[in-house]
Amino acid sequence: MSRSLLGLPLAGLLAVSLFACESKDTPPVPAPEKVDEAKAKADAPKPEAKTEAKPEAEAKPDEAKTPEAEAKVEAPKDEPKADEKAKAAPADEAKAAAPKGDTKPAADVAAKTSVPDAPNGILPKGAADKLVKAGGRPIVRLLAAGGEPRSAASYVLVKGTSKPLRMGMELEMSMSAAGMNLPPTKMPRMVMTFDFSTGDKKGSDWPIEGTLKDVGVESQAAGQDKIAEALRPQLEPIKGLGMRYFVDEKGRVHDVTMSMPKTVPQAAQQMMTGMTQSIESMTAPLPDEPVGSGAKWEVLGRLTANGADLLQVSTFTLKERKGDVLTLDVTVKQLAAKDTVTPPGMPPGASARLVAFKSQGSGTSVLDTKDVAPSGGSMTVKSSMTLEVQVSAGGKTEKQNTSIDTNVTVSYSRK
Repeated sequence: MSRSLLGLPLAGLLAVSLFACESKDTPPVPAPEKVDEAKAKADAPKPEAKTEAKPEAEAKPDEAKTPEAEAKVEAPKDEPKADEKAKAAPADEAKAAAPKGDTKPAADVAAKTSVPDAPNGILPKGAADKLVKAGGRPIVRLLAAGGEPRSAASYVLVKGTSKPLRMGMELEMSMSAAGMNLPPTKMPRMVMTFDFSTGDKKGSDWPIEGTLKDVGVESQAAGQDKIAEALRPQLEPIKGLGMRYFVDEKGRVHDVTMSMPKTVPQAAQQMMTGMTQSIESMTAPLPDEPVGSGAKWEVLGRLTANGADLLQVSTFTLKERKGDVLTLDVTVKQLAAKDTVTPPGMPPGASARLVAFKSQGSGTSVLDTKDVAPSGGSMTVKSSMTLEVQVSAGGKTEKQNTSIDTNVTVSYSRK
């Protein structure tokens, strides 16, 4: 059973390392700051409202303290909108302060209302379907429009074959099961090269074809040589793997199909299923609204990784825009849509259930909206999961908990 589970992290993390990519460490940190900031702004008008000493200032025009009165009157002018709204509707001071935060409070509200609480990283039954259906197109929601100037961002893909995409992956993994602990182990670096071709646009969609041209395993330490030697023959058959999908003007990928030689081992097929989802997610979905520097939007999507149904919440921040090139900061958080999971390599009579799941990461991406693949970027994802594995054999049933922690870094570059 342990051997079958050892295959789980590698296959699963190839799927978990998505570009588009989150960081749970990131969302919780800003959240309190934003809430406090919103409250501070909501409370700010109250003392100013008490500064209904304005009548006093106005009532003492002949006093020598006129400059002080003027200072008291001018102080609120730094925030004219909040002051005017406080006068017009004191009961709505909190609401008036929220928009003034340049959508930061709105972003907090959206983040809280879009995804329900997930105890142990596992959503309540049916909760994910209410947000986005399995197999459905990603849902994009603007959280902050960013600064001026603003304009709509859309893909305008150019027909033909683009430069090859080189993708590298580094994995560190630790595991504990049945009282046995596997200390953090770094796996050899995997390097894959893909070709992508864009066809004629049909309606609002472009057909995309991708091919895995090469795959290699690079030892980065003396202890990795044997692992690399074992991996190379398993990965060799997946060369030539093909994928086809469609992407619209806003970067939403759909109708993905994959062609794989029948000679490819089952474990490798599971691995590549996750990898193709990583490739799909390289095309960052864009909001419909005009955006400027600092704009932030959230993308909700569903994916299947290593037999687990996941809800992925990606947050993109526009750091820079030069013509057709966008530089984005990305954070990703994944939640299990349900606790049932069917990992590859499970022996007959065995079943697995997620007890706890946590997957979060962050990175950067540089996109050319005329190209289907990113110009460059990287993503680091930390994941941990606890599985309850039940095995029935010989009339006996045994249960065992297995915990797996992983740290994956995926990088992209163009040849």
